[in-house]
Amino acid sequence: MRLSRIVCLLAGLVATCVFSEKYASGQAARIFRNATYLMGNEYGVQAATLVDGIHDEPYLYVRYGDQYVYGDFNGDGLKDAAVILMENNGGTAEWYALAFLINDGEKLVHRASRELDDRAVINSMREKDGKVWIDMFVHQDGDCMAGPTKRVRNVYTYDGPDRWGEIEESPYQRIYSDGSKAFQEIYGTPIPAQIRQAFDRTLHVHQTCSAGGCAFTVLDAGKPVGIFTKKFILVDVAPDGSSGVSATLVFEGASSPFLLRMDDTGGGTYELRTMAELPGLLGEGLVRQLQNPAYRRYWL
Repeated sequence: MRLSRIVCLLAGLVATCVFSEKYASGQAARIFRNATYLMGNEYGVQAATLVDGIHDEPYLYVRYGDQYVYGDFNGDGLKDAAVILMENNGGTAEWYALAFLINDGEKLVHRASRELDDRAVINSMREKDGKVWIDMFVHQDGDCMAGPTKRVRNVYTYDGPDRWGEIEESPYQRIYSDGSKAFQEIYGTPIPAQIRQAFDRTLHVHQTCSAGGCAFTVLDAGKPVGIFTKKFILVDVAPDGSSGVSATLVFEGASSPFLLRMDDTGGGTYELRTMAELPGLLGEGLVRQLQNPAYRRYWL
C-alpha cells in the first residue's frame, strides 16, 4: 500500500515536471516568435518584427529557428535569452545568427547578434557560466553550399550592445503597420501622377496586345525587362539623390517588385530612365494585404 502510494506520488511529480516544461517551452515560443529583432550592421539596420515566427518582405526574410537558451549573459542577475535566427536577403543564402535578448527589467530586448554561417546545421545549444555553447556544422573548403561538413563547438559571449547603424523603416514595414495611412501618404504626393504619365507613354510606344492583355519592354543596360500587365500599385516613392525619383512598384499578378527610376526634365515632367525587376519574391503577407478591397482604389 505504502509502495503504491510512493509510485503514485512519483508519477504525479513526473507529470507535473513534463507539464511545466511544455508550458515553459510554449511560453518561450510565443515570446521569441513574435519579438522584434534588428537586422544589419553598424552602417544600417532594419527592424524586423516577427509574426508567428516569420518576418516576410522583399529583401528581408527573417525566421525564428525554434532554438533558444536562457541565462544571465550580462551579469546583472536577470534572466536573459539567446535564440537562433535565419535571415535571407534574396537568393539562396540563409544566414544563421545567434541573437542575444537582454532583460531590461520588464521585457527581453534584442541587443546583439553573432553571425554563425550560411545554412549552418545546429546540433545543439546550451548555456554555461553566462555563455552560449553551440555544437554545429559549418562550411569548409570543398563543401556544397547546402551541405556544411565541418563540425565546431563554439562559445559565444555577450560583450555589450552592438553598435547598430541608423534604423531604417522600409515601405513594406509601414504598409504592414498601417497600410491605408502609408498608401495615402504615397499617393498624396504629385509624383505618382507624373510617373503614371511617363509609364503610359512608354506603354504606348512598346504596346503589344494579345488575348492575355498588353505588354511592353523596357531596355535596362541593353537587356529587355518584360512587364506583362499595366495595372500596378506604388509601395514606395522618393527622390533618388540624382535629381530624379525612384519608385517601387508591384504589378498585379507579378511575383517580384520592380524599381522604376525617373529623371526630372523640368517643368513638372518626368521621363522614364530605367525599370528593373528587383531580386526576391514578394512576401505573402504583403500580397494578401494588397489584395484587400480596401486598397483597390490605389491600383493604377
